[in-house]
Amino acid sequence: MFIRPLFPLPQRFPRKALVLALGVALMPALAHAADVGTVAAPSSATATAADASKSQSLGTVYVTGNTVNTLAPSAPPLEATQPTSVIDERFIRDALRYNANYDDIVKYSPSMTVTSPEGPGLGKNEGISLRGFQDGQFNITFDGIPFGDASDFHHTTSAYFSNHVLGQAQIDRGPGGGSTIGNATFGGTIGLRSRDPSLVDGFTPYLTIGSWNTQAGGLSLDQHYGDTGVFLEASKESSDTFLKNTEDDRGHLFAKVVTQVSAETTLTVVASANHETQNTVQGATLAQINAHGWRFGLDDNPALQTYKGYNNASYRSSFDYVGVTSRLGDWDIDNKLYYNNFDHWANKTKDATDDNPADNGVTFYNAAGKKLGKSSTDVPGKQTDAQFHAFGDVLRLSRETGPGTLQLGAWFERNLDDRYSRPMDFSTGQTTGTKYGYAYNYQLADRTDTIQPYVQYDWHLTPSITVSPGLRYSRAERTLDATVNKSDTPAPLNAKATYDAWLPSISLHDALSPTWSAYAQLATGFLAPPIDVIYINGSQDLKPEQTRNLQLGTTYATGDLSFGADVYYIDFVNYIAETTIATANGNESLYVNGGGAIYKGVEVEATLALDKRWSVYANAAYNLATYKHSDVQVAATPKLTGTLGLIYGAKEGYFGSLMTKFTGSQYGLDNTTDASGNTVFANSQHLGGFTTADAALGYRSNSGPWGAKGYSISLDVNNLFDVHKLIAYAGSQSVSGTPLYFGLAGRGVFLDLSIKL
Repeated sequence: MFIRPLFPLPQRFPRKALVLALGVALMPALAHAADVGTVAAPSSATATAADASKSQSLGTVYVTGNTVNTLAPSAPPLEATQPTSVIDERFIRDALRYNANYDDIVKYSPSMTVTSPEGPGLGKNEGISLRGFQDGQFNITFDGIPFGDASDFHHTTSAYFSNHVLGQAQIDRGPGGGSTIGNATFGGTIGLRSRDPSLVDGFTPYLTIGSWNTQAGGLSLDQHYGDTGVFLEASKESSDTFLKNTEDDRGHLFAKVVTQVSAETTLTVVASANHETQNTVQGATLAQINAHGWRFGLDDNPALQTYKGYNNASYRSSFDYVGVTSRLGDWDIDNKLYYNNFDHWANKTKDATDDNPADNGVTFYNAAGKKLGKSSTDVPGKQTDAQFHAFGDVLRLSRETGPGTLQLGAWFERNLDDRYSRPMDFSTGQTTGTKYGYAYNYQLADRTDTIQPYVQYDWHLTPSITVSPGLRYSRAERTLDATVNKSDTPAPLNAKATYDAWLPSISLHDALSPTWSAYAQLATGFLAPPIDVIYINGSQDLKPEQTRNLQLGTTYATGDLSFGADVYYIDFVNYIAETTIATANGNESLYVNGGGAIYKGVEVEATLALDKRWSVYANAAYNLATYKHSDVQVAATPKLTGTLGLIYGAKEGYFGSLMTKFTGSQYGLDNTTDASGNTVFANSQHLGGFTTADAALGYRSNSGPWGAKGYSISLDVNNLFDVHKLIAYAGSQSVSGTPLYFGLAGRGVFLDLSIKL
């Protein structure tokens, strides 16, 4: 029997590291408070603002993240009960190109690793990890609503939101308390918040031009009608991207209407529609990079599998909700009814990285699975489509009762998923059939029903100490109806499996002073198995993957200094692994609950205001993620990451930043298969560490020519020093087994211009 992990998984927390981290955590006690400029240290006014925010949105949203009187890429809030970083709208607008994606927004935060081989905000090969947890192992929410692909809970947010419609990002590095909802809570949560209508009405046309023939433009409208505020956005972007022949084209429509129905009731309506097309690349071998350079992507030769015309995709999505916040008696109510859909259609050759014509060849079959003929030169591939429709509701209730605040709520969702894949001869544009007699490689529909009720009580033991026990029940029921199952031997299959768990948590928050706080948290996280498990296991249930988390931290914030530090220990259990077992019918694959892994680390971040406009930002993180009972490091998990930046910000006039990001060495693989077919846990495909620098310089005015209400012009440079490194292992070629890689996108220069009329 051999075991292969379905996800990269995360042992002993080093005593020296713990002592060091706790020592660092005490540093705020030595810091002094001072006022700088017009933004004062946290006060009762700040607390009032926070309370007001809670009455409008009962999700865990921190409005006091950045108290420093200058710009910062992220900052820890004083109210946090787990390691948290908040990125506000000022940094999103000033330091990033207009049409950047969410991964560009969060990449400077502690323990974040981001790869964008096609350039910033371009393409669909973005890679993102949080403490080594990969996409699909952590949550992403939009305005407090969880979303993700029902099959494996990964996210394609670049097909939903550009940074121009986002107002804030909040990274919670942990499973949260009882009130934290989502599909993959143990890996943390990236919370995206949409922009509110601007206080200044008007039209804002904007454009971006830059490297690799990147052209983008858009128009936004902010308008108020009595107690109703409206924000409308339309944008279009096209780019050749850094990798050749991987052209990307996308369009976004976004609308947000906020109506103050009464003194205590607010109605919010959000609607969006998005479409993107791209020639898709899957990596390159070292030989291809050496022969063609770092920009090698796809070819122009239709005789090869690497031909761009055979590898293209279309993405369509929407995200819509109606939200009501109100007060009914003693209860604060926050309810969001939503609809989310996503459609990914694609043509793909058998191996889009294989430029050897000898590996071509197509076999044709009839409806009975009988071989009809073969062409050794035709290009083989497949046409696929995957789409889901998610309907759900998020209800949050809160009231003061006794010596604290009671929070109740629930998340309900039904996700309907349809997928197919049919084999193609791209040289002729014909379908080929399969040797099993089916026209499709697979053809299936599945449904995922999710329910997560929760209760949490924030118990104020003293005016400064709050203890928050919480309990959430998470249940995911998957139903599969496959005309042709997605398995090694395709066949019809109807199956159902249910995964559930009780998730307790408790946190302690101590407001040591108006500028200094500390916290501790014990919490459990949950992740339901992906739909692939049912393909193989049928209705045989597995335990959901879970984590047990211990986190200690502190935050300190004044007008001149923001500081946060934490230590964490995460025990990953019940991880899902694929195994091969011997049966009377031969070897068969089966998914089982395997062992686990341990994640442990230290994180520190700080922003120091040098004066009213200049600030220095820095963070550093150490994360050791290894499989239990071994020293094998979890793949795609660098031990060290860090950021250092110099930022200049002003409400009017010049603004700019110089940010550097260090990503330590890592491994592309954490297991291999030996000659007997057994899985051997061992690290391979070592990738060296690298440092990149990004720069931005701009000018804004609150007035302009021809009666304009303001304008902004900026120059953004990514990978300033044009560093070229291998940044990710992308698998291996199907025929040769040669390793594939993604490289760091070269220097990109982008000019942004906007004017408000």
